[in-house]
Amino acid sequence: MTLRRFEGKVALVLGGGADGPPREPGEIPMGNGRAIAIRLAREGARVVVIDRCFESAKLTVDNLQGEAHPIEADLAKVVDCERIVNFSLDKYGRIDVVIANAAVSSSMSVVQQTVEDWELSNDVNVRGHWLVAQKALPHMIKRGSGSFVFVGSTAGQLSSGRSLAYEATKAAQLAVMRHIAVRFGVKGIRSNAVVLGVIDSALVRREFGESLEALATRSEISPMRRQGRPEEVAGAATFLASDDASYVNGHSLIVDGGVSAQWPSPRKI
Repeated sequence: MTLRRFEGKVALVLGGGADGPPREPGEIPMGNGRAIAIRLAREGARVVVIDRCFESAKLTVDNLQGEAHPIEADLAKVVDCERIVNFSLDKYGRIDVVIANAAVSSSMSVVQQTVEDWELSNDVNVRGHWLVAQKALPHMIKRGSGSFVFVGSTAGQLSSGRSLAYEATKAAQLAVMRHIAVRFGVKGIRSNAVVLGVIDSALVRREFGESLEALATRSEISPMRRQGRPEEVAGAATFLASDDASYVNGHSLIVDGGVSAQWPSPRKI
């Protein structure tokens, strides 16, 4: 039986497209935002899919069941952050859920980090999300309900030593999540995060390779000896967004297959 936890609700999915190789020939590329949008629609939500590439947002909309609308927007632009919320309120008259999934990444250590890359990472990964939240919150407060789910990364808690701006902005993103939870919980607003490990998403395939060797290497990271799937991310994110998590607020739900729980001891041979 399909759950219908979002019947009559409106959800904004920031970063709802996907750009990278598909998992199987003939499939559409599957990313975390796209999987979440598809799951929300299947559970009854009217979904506004936002991506900096209109064709990518539209591909998501074309592959979900239910009412949805694609929007091209760049979270690095302040005016676009405001336009997203204004459009959604004008079209549907409400916003119940915001999925803060848009992100840019890079691989620069502290000695390589450029100011330009740092500023872009902050603009998209942190500032864009809080600007959308800032614009949506008055409406949610007036209605006495609303849910934010930030799609974070274990890079915000653990360091690879090679991605300074990404790590710093993912840590800051969790701070924004907690601030909203603490400040507006009394107003009926909940704010949580899924903190992701290695997920076999289109972005990861594009950035880290899609060869059998690359896939096998990434699968070795987790105690489960496999990567996570965007659909599994969607399951966790939609739980946090739903009324099933009505007393979950300010929480970072780790979705990493147990990576952050393991001690890096040598294997017995």
